Formats: sequence, C-alpha cells, structure tokens
Amino acid sequence: MKRFAACLALGLALAPVWGQDNPLASLKGSIVYIREGNIWAFTPSTGERRQLTQDGGYRSPSMADNGTIGAVQGIAGRSHFVTIRPDGRKRAFPPGERIHLVHAELSPDGDLFAFAYVVVTPLGPDPARVGLTFSDRWAAAGVAGGSWGVFSSSYYHARWMTGERLILSGGGSYPYLVRGAKSGWEGESSPYRFEVPALRDETYDIARNGARFLVIGATYRVVGYEEQITGWHAIAYRPARPEEQAVYEFSLEEMRACRGDSTARFGGGKCVPGWIPEGGFPLQGEPKGGAIAPDGRAMAFADARGLLVTGPIGPSMRAFVVDPKGSEPEWSPFPR
Repeated sequence: MKRFAACLALGLALAPVWGQDNPLASLKGSIVYIREGNIWAFTPSTGERRQLTQDGGYRSPSMADNGTIGAVQGIAGRSHFVTIRPDGRKRAFPPGERIHLVHAELSPDGDLFAFAYVVVTPLGPDPARVGLTFSDRWAAAGVAGGSWGVFSSSYYHARWMTGERLILSGGGSYPYLVRGAKSGWEGESSPYRFEVPALRDETYDIARNGARFLVIGATYRVVGYEEQITGWHAIAYRPARPEEQAVYEFSLEEMRACRGDSTARFGGGKCVPGWIPEGGFPLQGEPKGGAIAPDGRAMAFADARGLLVTGPIGPSMRAFVVDPKGSEPEWSPFPR
C-alpha cells in the first residue's frame, strides 16, 4: 500500500493542449471517445478534436488498425453493433431480440467484436456475460466453455490486446488472459490469471506489447463485514520482475501466466505474481472509461472532469483535460 500512496500522490495538471507547445506531441495514434452521444476522435500529436458522427445514441467506441470504427448504438429502443468505415459507410446489425449490449470493442483487425451483454428475461436481465461476434453479422455465443460456450458471469468488460489476445476483468478480482480468438477458444481452463493487488471493481486495458496494464479501480476499507469504497483511481502498472525491472517488451506467458489458481508458470517454472504501479491519478467520482496507448507509453481516462490524456508514463507524469465533455476513450494506432 505504500507504493499506492506514492503513486496516487502525483498531482494532476489541468493544462490546455491547444497551444504551440503541445505536451502530447510525441504520442502516436488516435483516441476515439463519446461526447454527448456522438463519436469524436482526438489526435494527441496535433491536439486536434474531430466529430465523427452526428446521429447520436452511441457508446463504447473503438477503432481498428485500418481506421474502421466499432460502437454500440441505440436504435428503436434496441442496442446494435455498428461499424463505420473511414470512407463514412455505416453498417448496423442487431445482436438479438433479448440481448442487451453493455460494452463492446472491435478487434485490432476489424473482424470481431468482443462484448459484454445481459439477456433480458420476463424477470429482468440475467447476470452479465462476455461473448464474441463478427463485425458484419450476428453469429455469436459466450467465450470459453469450448469453441462457442458460455463464460462464467464473474467475467466482464472484455478488452483486446491483439487479435489473438483478450483480457477479461473479474474472476475473483483478477484480470485474465484468453488466447486464440481466431483458432477457437481453449475452454474453461484457458484463462491465465494476473494478480494486481489492493483494488476492487477493476477494469483493465493492456498495451499491445504487454509492457503495461492500465487498471481502473477503487481503493476500499473494511467496516464491520462490509467493504466501503474510499476512492477511484487510474493506475499504470509494469510487471514486477526482479532480475529485469526495466523490462519493456515481454511475453505474457513467460512473465506471469498462472493457470487458474495454480502457482505453476505456464510452460514450467514458478509463477511470481505482482505488478508495480508506475504512476496514476485519483479520479473525481466514478470512472467513465480508460485506455492505454498501443505502445504502452501513455494512458487516457475519463471522470467528472471529462476526457484526460497523460504524457509519458513515469513518476513525473502529468494528465491534461482534452475534452471536458468526453468519456469512454479507446486508443488506436491509426492516425485519424
């Protein structure tokens, strides 16, 4: 917890980013996000913001490497998967009569949606599940439990690392890595657990090269028999590897892939769980989404102040409000 205290004591610089001295000029790619129900894009290197849609009702935006945007849109009281190509062509298709989409993210190659959903019954919605569908048609089921089975309701908020790597929140307050989206899921034994301590209600994003996690979650205290939230935080972690503290690129399976609750490292050897916070910020109110840059150099998050983007991650990192009405950021390497 001392590491957390040092991490969360960092200040937040609410500096403008539109002048000639752009503190985010070295950051690559684009951030798509939601502003008043429409999809916008922010380019850190130029400081430019652009509105990409005007018909409203959007949430959970993401952008593939080819510039195709994926999102959830409410149409006629139902939730639909939507893709918008760089030339403006839009396609929407329903996930099913009883499926209500909670969160969705387009895969880096633009072929698949990973999504969280609930099934609406006469008694109300069932517990949340995670699943997979194509980006041009509805043909999905839950992830794991065989190639197209049902995942436990203790998992939620699926996020892509690559087209073959998916990170799931939940499952006993741990993030899980699932492998093989294209070749068929490995079944219930496939998730590999990564221990990130001392937070509750976490959601995750991970850099493509595995260099860093962004973890958004709540600190808490135990009062009687109940846990009471004391604050929300966005924290960037790097792996705790004693023999190579400055590691930047690594294989998740080599580093710390614990199968289930086992201490056996995937591929043999001993699992050494643990992640070190490199920098972070306390949030004002509950989080409204977060993402880490594809190269792991910076992060974006949203709270009551709007959309914030950090400079390079480290002990002296700063964050900048780039849109006071922005939320639900997702970071793509595509230079929109």
